[in-house]
Amino acid sequence: MKKLFILFSIVITALFVSNTAQAAAWKVSRSFWTEQDEKAYSDFVERICDSKYGNLNKFIRDPKVNPFYGEEDKKLNLSPDCADLPYLIRAYVAYKLRLPFSYVSEISSKGGGDERYSKGNKPMQFRDQDYFSTPQQLFYQVTLVNSGYYRMGVDSETSDHYPIKINKKNLTPGTIYYDPDGHVALVAKVLDNGRIRLIDAHPDKSISKPWFGSKFSRGNKKNGGGFKKWRQIRYTSDGKIVRTQNHNLKDYSASDQYVNSFSVGGKSGLGYYDYVRLSMANSNSRSDPLQEFVFMMQDIYEDIRYRALAVEVAIQKGCHLKPHPGKLPYNIYGTDGIWEELSTPSRDARLKVAFREFYDTTRQMVLNTERYDPRMAKALAYNFLLKYDELASKMCITYVNSVGRKIMLNFADVNYRLFDLSFDPYHSIEYRWGAKGQELASANDGETKRKFYALEKRLRNQLERLYGCPTPLSMGPDTPVSVDVRGWLYSYIQGNKIDRNIIAFNKETIYEQQEPSEPSETTEVAVVADKPSETKEDQTQIAMAAKPPEPTVENNIVVAKTLVELPNSNSNQPAPQIETKPEKKAEETTIAPAITNDLNQNTNQIQIAKAQIENKESQVENKKTEEKIDMPTPKTNVEEKGSANPIPEFWNSLLIKGDQIAATIGNSNNYSSSR
Repeated sequence: MKKLFILFSIVITALFVSNTAQAAAWKVSRSFWTEQDEKAYSDFVERICDSKYGNLNKFIRDPKVNPFYGEEDKKLNLSPDCADLPYLIRAYVAYKLRLPFSYVSEISSKGGGDERYSKGNKPMQFRDQDYFSTPQQLFYQVTLVNSGYYRMGVDSETSDHYPIKINKKNLTPGTIYYDPDGHVALVAKVLDNGRIRLIDAHPDKSISKPWFGSKFSRGNKKNGGGFKKWRQIRYTSDGKIVRTQNHNLKDYSASDQYVNSFSVGGKSGLGYYDYVRLSMANSNSRSDPLQEFVFMMQDIYEDIRYRALAVEVAIQKGCHLKPHPGKLPYNIYGTDGIWEELSTPSRDARLKVAFREFYDTTRQMVLNTERYDPRMAKALAYNFLLKYDELASKMCITYVNSVGRKIMLNFADVNYRLFDLSFDPYHSIEYRWGAKGQELASANDGETKRKFYALEKRLRNQLERLYGCPTPLSMGPDTPVSVDVRGWLYSYIQGNKIDRNIIAFNKETIYEQQEPSEPSETTEVAVVADKPSETKEDQTQIAMAAKPPEPTVENNIVVAKTLVELPNSNSNQPAPQIETKPEKKAEETTIAPAITNDLNQNTNQIQIAKAQIENKESQVENKKTEEKIDMPTPKTNVEEKGSANPIPEFWNSLLIKGDQIAATIGNSNNYSSSR
């Protein structure tokens, strides 16, 4: 009897072990990731970036682009938001290659509160592929992580990720960037000039492909922000996961990304973003200012397009048709529910930072060049200005207003109305795109929504994203910072007084977690029941957009069309007027959008002769002594014997172009003004 019992126990144990093995999401074929496996992971991330898809499910189900495609992909569902994306991609590749996968499934923090912005986050529990019965079950579970799972000190030995030293060997596709403002992205491509392309996901499950820059906040040692890699793991014979400790990770660095000033390639005193760019650039890579200018415009334009998609999702889900709740979340940047999914305060803040960086970098390139030769600086400003007008008219997005009319906005339009764009998902699409005047006439926002739009002005002017603290309507400046690149360039060319101060914005401020004394949503105003705006029965005229079109050459500027509502014949109300901007003073008038042979067809005569430009060079020299220029002296890689100011080859060609432009302007009598 005893022998029978022992035999029965052995059989039951064997069946249990067998069932346990079968219950794993997948059977591991290797106990660790090899360099070839890591390369396959990197290539997979890069393929996502190179594809046309903005949705992970569509990508994995296309056998032409997915290198791991199989019939099972037709049924798999991968729907990440920002924090889930790295986990889902890593888990998917591990499944396809039958490699071990482990992740932190639970964390703790000091003082509790929102894990995404809390302090002292530490791993508490772990899970791996053996815990789950199917791959899809594992994929679902990893979507429960949030950005707080990346928010761990650089000395953590058990976290899923670790900070790296920045260099071309370490920072490869698949590397994670953790933005401590609560956003996560994956490195997807690194260009020869050091530019880094990322992929990131959003609450609406879409994937975008932004470029790395100051719109992604920098971290510190405590929150572990910055570039990180997946910690190497090993699957043991008894089914356990062993995590490699930091001192055994050859690319680990607890300090490289967290110093106050950086040095690379003989250049010192660099900021973090310049350090990353120069560290990743090829040694023979040279910077062309005009190419940099074009790149920044293209990068911002991509951000504008991604915002358009996000706003369209909110409109399609009908959030703008719902009554306004009459209050904002406790913190508009870090929340949940409808606001997290459909509002855009964080996305808009990153867009504003990108425009400000564009403004600052453009000015810095011109002012640095001025240290060589004011004439070259003026030539560079001319080239920037012409390129801005050339590209701005082509970089367009379109939205459909509340009465079904298509409204087209170009880059310059968005630049002009940047701080009027509403982040509030309860607003109409007109407010979401900062419409005014006749363009706004088609909106049907009720009184409460209109009141909130006015009250949210200061929050719209805010560049910094603040977390772990209340964000009341009183937060933010009354007047936004300048982002008028075009206006600055023209003023510089004219010799007018210009802003020479370059201000670095710290875009991350994390406060200690505070429990609000009021309910979690405390920003309130008196609520007036929303009613559709009074509509006119006759909507009979389509007119040009809120601001008057600028005189252009060869239709360089695309002017948005918008609906103008006219009162019916029995109404005593005056017809809405097309909003116009106040005229600028003569000395602030901006230069023509383009220089072509038919300049004489333009209006607004401003005579600019080459002699006038040369006369103002002396004024620039005087201003250099009167106004402090807090800029590093630029260095050149080209040496000319006997020259006190060696001039790189690019600048010589630029100077010739500048002379040609000046001569063209000097021979023309008619120019258009700009906003």
